[in-house]
Amino acid sequence: MDLQVIDDRPPLTAALALVKAESTGVPPKWREDLATMSAEIARKYFGALTEDAVRDGVEACVNLLSIGLLRSSGSAIDPAAWVETLRVAGIRGVSKLAVESIKACDALPDFAAVYAGKDEFRPSLLMLLLSYASKNGAVRAHRFLLRETAERTEVKRLIDLAEWLFANTSSGRIARRDLEVFFGTDSPEAESVIHHILTLSCGVPKADPYAESSMIEDEPEMMSFDLPISRLPAKRLSEARKRYLELVEKIPSELRPALSFRDISWFDRFMQLKARTSQPVAKAQ
Repeated sequence: MDLQVIDDRPPLTAALALVKAESTGVPPKWREDLATMSAEIARKYFGALTEDAVRDGVEACVNLLSIGLLRSSGSAIDPAAWVETLRVAGIRGVSKLAVESIKACDALPDFAAVYAGKDEFRPSLLMLLLSYASKNGAVRAHRFLLRETAERTEVKRLIDLAEWLFANTSSGRIARRDLEVFFGTDSPEAESVIHHILTLSCGVPKADPYAESSMIEDEPEMMSFDLPISRLPAKRLSEARKRYLELVEKIPSELRPALSFRDISWFDRFMQLKARTSQPVAKAQ
């Protein structure tokens, strides 16, 4: 397979250009594996081996291998390192590097719902990535994969924290008995679960949405499309913080990052000081 060298070329093409410049040229095994892989991808993902399908298969093969090379160099643009990876791992080995990264990302949840199970209608991440690479290039596709992996890792951490709170707090165990009653669904959003359990763990009772506002001392402040903020008097806020920190100490360290958003802790976001109400001054008689 003779891959044309072009400007702004994919990592695989750049690496092959260096190899072509050597006296020995591109090893026949690489050419054979490239041709075989392109045909396999064309047949599996683009239908019969028509001219268009083969062309799409070659492009997808180049982009997939380029993603594998970028993984091998830690995202660095390093054609010499890519050539070394090809010499050590071969075409199939580089393909394996890319597929492993994609499968690892695809195994992570992309929506933070607890007990949601596998979404059988979720689109193939591989096809999404190959489509992205076709439009934006392999380098950007690799960055997209890294971002997606990081975001899904955070989603999984949220889910894992919610499940830990369900299993290891009294409020969580009570809520777990009937998710429909407490959350309106048997697969609630992880953030809602975390907020519900942590609020109760801080000693703030769940507000009755049908009660009069003036009758609830520590009523959460409901904000549109957001989780409620609880405003407490200074003494109650101090007690709530103490209870929160005691619980945080019990949470596994790998789950604690899920308690922060932009370096602000859950407590500081949702437990705030209640403003003092000014007393009217009595008029002199």
